[in-house]
Amino acid sequence: MPWTRRRAGRPEPSPERLPDLEFLALVKASLEEYAPGVTQGAELKGQSLLSPHGWAVAVAPPHHGGGRHYDLVALPDVSIQPDVPCFMDCVVAMSGNARHAADSWVQTAGACLLELLDPQQRFAQHADPEDERGVPGMHAIVSGVVGVGLDTAENRRLQSALLDANVLHRLADTFAADLESPFFNGVKVFYGGRPGSMECEIRVNGERHEAASAAMAALDLPEPSVFTAVRHYALLIPERADGGEPHRP
Repeated sequence: MPWTRRRAGRPEPSPERLPDLEFLALVKASLEEYAPGVTQGAELKGQSLLSPHGWAVAVAPPHHGGGRHYDLVALPDVSIQPDVPCFMDCVVAMSGNARHAADSWVQTAGACLLELLDPQQRFAQHADPEDERGVPGMHAIVSGVVGVGLDTAENRRLQSALLDANVLHRLADTFAADLESPFFNGVKVFYGGRPGSMECEIRVNGERHEAASAAMAALDLPEPSVFTAVRHYALLIPERADGGEPHRP
């Protein structure tokens, strides 16, 4: 099965949405701020940010969400052809500030990309299958929890609540059967909205996972007093049957 998703046709961009390269320029700036030197020599070309070290970040055609929504594809090693291993995530410029959306991606999915490229637990945490925060059969690279909202204290409160909920470990049995990539599976955990209208969402390899999202909603996470959204991201890498190091591109 190919792991680079292909979609026919690019819809007309929303007037609220930055052109792909302008948004990727924000991603590049955020990556450089988060990990100085990591974008040295990287070029913006087509719909991609291309590093001379072999990794890339591309903007995919939008297939859900509104005009402030961006679908990003991370490719840790573009030399693996023809089907380049990749993982997907999406971010929304909720405040209308596209740099905030770029920062959210960099601090979650982007942090997992950086950690995959240089696994020293500088950008994200690692969890083995038997760890209390791990996923059976998988080596996990897990970002921190990022909060965006109208009140800093509420951001922090929901960040702590999502961290304490240990969603990946507790709900692993709801999505484990759909972790199909032999390289890595991208899983986003999102909780956000307004009081009385909060959304729980788990996306596996870019697609909303209904069973996992419903199970997350049943965890009874606390509601904020004002609009708040929190999220984190994980790369789940299948453990090898012979006990060797997980396969990484």
